[in-house]
Amino acid sequence: MGNICGTSGSRHVYSPSHTQRITSAPSTSTHVGGDTLTSIHQLSHSQREQFLNMHDPMRVMGLDHDTELFRTTDSRYIKNDKLAGNPQSMASILMHEELRPNRFASHTGAQPHEARAYVPKRIKATDLGVPSLNVMTGSLARDGIRAYDHMSDNQVSVKMRLGDFLERGGKVYADASSVADDGETSQALIVTLPKGQKVPVERV
Repeated sequence: MGNICGTSGSRHVYSPSHTQRITSAPSTSTHVGGDTLTSIHQLSHSQREQFLNMHDPMRVMGLDHDTELFRTTDSRYIKNDKLAGNPQSMASILMHEELRPNRFASHTGAQPHEARAYVPKRIKATDLGVPSLNVMTGSLARDGIRAYDHMSDNQVSVKMRLGDFLERGGKVYADASSVADDGETSQALIVTLPKGQKVPVERV
């Protein structure tokens, strides 16, 4: 399926996810009380909130239910103006619910119990075990996805509403593999959509 995302909205209303464009850390491990931290739930509440404020795209980008998402896709995947998730996405995401050591922690003096000692773990979207869609969001995301229309004669651009994903149990992650993300006017996301669920789309 095609892929890209766009957003028009800015207020954070969702908290399970949060991720920024930050490279993962090295193989060195960080210990607290002898245990390596691998999950945000091992951080204290205040440090967990700080980590999410730095890395959850919902918070970083101020996304809400009315945020518009844009994507290009082959028209054969659109059935009755609805689109399902792709269970075989080739994308990589920044999993802001899992931790990897920040390679710069030793230089900044970050302590093992602090959020800044970590970055989100980079994983394949398929490792989530849930179908997903690559989308684009941002003030110029709609224009950006049109560059993909030429990929095939059946390629079409569509607009979706983030709330339709969230209301069906979807989550939002930063797309770590997109080359179309400029970090400002067009930002790439991976939005999950549980198996059997579909979201309405509008051709643009």
